[in-house]
Amino acid sequence: MAEIRFFKSLPYFLILSLITLVFWFLKLDMIGMTIFALLATIMLIFNRDGFAVLPFFLNMMFMISETEWSLATIPIYLYILPIFLIIGLTVHIIRFKVKIFTGKLKYPLLLLFLAMLLSSFNVADFTINYLFYCLIGVFYLFIYFYFRGSLDGDNLDDLIKLLAVIGVMIALQVLIYYLRVDDVIYALENKRIDLGWGLSNTNATYLVMFISILVYYVKKHKFNYLLVILLSFEILMLLFTLSRGGILTFVITLIPLIIFLFYGYKNKLKMALNIIIGLVVIGLVVWLRTDIFETIWLRLLDRGFDDTGRFAIWIEAWEMYKTYPLFGGGLFARVSNDYFSLYHNTILHTMATLGTVGLIAIIWQFIEIFKVFFKKLTSEKAILAIMLIAANIHGMLENVYYMPQFMLIFFIVIAAVENHNIEVLKVGKI
Repeated sequence: MAEIRFFKSLPYFLILSLITLVFWFLKLDMIGMTIFALLATIMLIFNRDGFAVLPFFLNMMFMISETEWSLATIPIYLYILPIFLIIGLTVHIIRFKVKIFTGKLKYPLLLLFLAMLLSSFNVADFTINYLFYCLIGVFYLFIYFYFRGSLDGDNLDDLIKLLAVIGVMIALQVLIYYLRVDDVIYALENKRIDLGWGLSNTNATYLVMFISILVYYVKKHKFNYLLVILLSFEILMLLFTLSRGGILTFVITLIPLIIFLFYGYKNKLKMALNIIIGLVVIGLVVWLRTDIFETIWLRLLDRGFDDTGRFAIWIEAWEMYKTYPLFGGGLFARVSNDYFSLYHNTILHTMATLGTVGLIAIIWQFIEIFKVFFKKLTSEKAILAIMLIAANIHGMLENVYYMPQFMLIFFIVIAAVENHNIEVLKVGKI
């Protein structure tokens, strides 16, 4: 029992994220991801509890130090690792007789995968890359079905703890990025932050998500200076991403987060003091480096309401949908010079690439997720819901849904919440 608890403990999560940070910093992600994949596979083979592989899965996604690849230059190990992990998942399912093909998202996800396959009808050149991305779709299905069947008991507390550690690690990556540049002011004025696994907007998505997780702990632990300081640190790092969409999403998300903090909290004066301390910490840092934050402000102000071409992209997505309304234009509907990109809006991207079939699958999925979260709402489910809502708000402006890191977190969270509901039902609480 002590061994099992260690694999769900804060020190264990901290150690793995520290190792991830080192591999990312040294740009040894190929080695690090391979090691983590092997360790994850060992866990899959010898450990019945599916939670054991979660720390490896989640850390791996934020270990990648470079993604400047075209469709023709994707590293071979990125083709191999998902297949390798699928084999490990399959062995685990067979050995421990994990019940699969179950869960509230079973049919919506199968329909979404079917939409991916059907979209190939409108693809002029069906290449190995298209097949690879379809296999990634299979991997996502495996992830959901596997964790839905293998997470033993109620794991929400442990999952939230793991996400909190990942969030601090990402904030540290942002800090390290700027510590490594020769001139921070110049970098803020002329460069977009690139952590390898994601650019500014992607970095902002996960910071907004994990800021929500730290808010949960600020409320849970009532009065903890370290947590307030960590929360302030993540908010400051969000500003350094220079993501207008991310910052706007955070501002919108503040409303449910503040409601969450005060709802059911007896000593509201103490909670207000927490917020004041956080504002003082942020204000002090801004005052100490006014030059840096003035540059950030001017950079954001200079961009103002410039849509940076999004309106044109959204029109392009609509035109693609009108051309291929049933099945969409395919996964690579937006390709330029051997690079493919997304349409910066979850709904429009789904319509353009997967057509009406994909759109129905997405809407169906969101309906089922709403039912899962709002069945006997708890603090844990509420904060995870806020986290996912925040990401999807940002998904109306940026590429969030369909991105590997988010899809992995998304399906794991849904599976964990479903299993939580079942566990609570067993003891007659629902």
